[in-house]
Amino acid sequence: MSSIERGVSVLVPFSDYNPKEENELLRCPSVQVQKVLFSNIGDNTQLLTYVKQVKKTVKDADVNTILTWSDMSTFVNSAVVRDVHTVSGPSVEACFLAFHKAYTREYLDPTVKPLPYCTVDLDSPTTDAKEALSKVGYPAFMKPATGCSSFGVKKVYSYEEVNNVLDNLRKMKDEQPKFLTAPSASFFKTFYEKYLDVTKYPLALRDVVIIEPYLEAEKLYVVDGCVVNGSIVHWVITDTLRFDEQDARFVSMILPTTADDDLQNKIWEFYDAVMTRMIQFGFDNSFANIEVFKMKDGEIRLCEVNARASRHHHALYSRCLEHGRMDDAIMSAGCGIQVFPPVPTGKHGIMYPVYFQALETPGNLLYFDEIEKLKADSDVDFLLFSRPDDEVVDLLSNFPQQLCTVLTFGETREVVVKKLTDVLQLIVKKPEKLTYPIANGI
Repeated sequence: MSSIERGVSVLVPFSDYNPKEENELLRCPSVQVQKVLFSNIGDNTQLLTYVKQVKKTVKDADVNTILTWSDMSTFVNSAVVRDVHTVSGPSVEACFLAFHKAYTREYLDPTVKPLPYCTVDLDSPTTDAKEALSKVGYPAFMKPATGCSSFGVKKVYSYEEVNNVLDNLRKMKDEQPKFLTAPSASFFKTFYEKYLDVTKYPLALRDVVIIEPYLEAEKLYVVDGCVVNGSIVHWVITDTLRFDEQDARFVSMILPTTADDDLQNKIWEFYDAVMTRMIQFGFDNSFANIEVFKMKDGEIRLCEVNARASRHHHALYSRCLEHGRMDDAIMSAGCGIQVFPPVPTGKHGIMYPVYFQALETPGNLLYFDEIEKLKADSDVDFLLFSRPDDEVVDLLSNFPQQLCTVLTFGETREVVVKKLTDVLQLIVKKPEKLTYPIANGI
């Protein structure tokens, strides 16, 4: 990775001031960071208003690059790229196609024979889901078209189950308008009208659910790479664990992958095909992640595309790979500086999201004092999303809540899985309520 001689000012959107992250960014090995700014969105603020706020900060503080850790961040970055020419990055259109699952299927899927899919509009009382199901068949898989973190996904076997899912999502949309994971068309509306061709992409202004056939995949692989000055750069492929008792069956990330060279080459060819389509729509100088299914017959099928890096992935890669810091690479790519693939070190790691199938306060489910003690272990790391007394909101019936992510590291896969098992035994108060018991992972 080429070194950047001039100092870089970086903005971290959708984030309060974080001294730990600031210190890490100031010590990036390949980018000379001279200033770190944090910016967060206010309550009841729509995306377009926040973009205007960020653009002012970028101009006033002479920001060179924006860290894109989330889907929302990619939209902010791409809008700034269009309007403020001192910042480089992807187009709004390319980021939107990755974000909106229906348009991902239509424009980015390189599969020769793509699966049928349909969309159901949550805001239309005349929508007939039966027509969609007649095309897709059973079992079907439902998910909000702009959902994140597997929110609202459901495997359904009947028309009655489909209607229950739709009713729950409509209720959530009406009662929790501030919850942006899904559905949230009102939050994006004015932004899309300004930065996107909504006549070409009319679903952008609607809250829709995508319905597609349920795939009995054998494995799911997480694939990270980036595009710099129009060139695709491969980063890393990771494995996942499969939990057959859940609708969203694949979670976690494990390094290094056990996929053989032939399979990895096949996956990278698929990644290149997706990225080639992204580049045609203006994707550049940014990370992009895809998830792919490996079917029992060896076929590779697209699960989803994310036009961003990830703090979760960064936490894993930075510990297991030489030159594996995604923040360093994001800033290099954002400045148009060539990024090179990280190098395996022989270190193994697992990233495991801790979900509970229980609507209880976090302090009833986790021993937070034990988490604090375990932070002293150099082979354990945590990403916490909750505090012990946080209020719990029933956003969607029977949807699991994620309270934290646990990462463990070691010299073999067996060691890191054993370490993870030991950590969970120490921090989980009610293991019977875990959505993904580690012992059930395949």
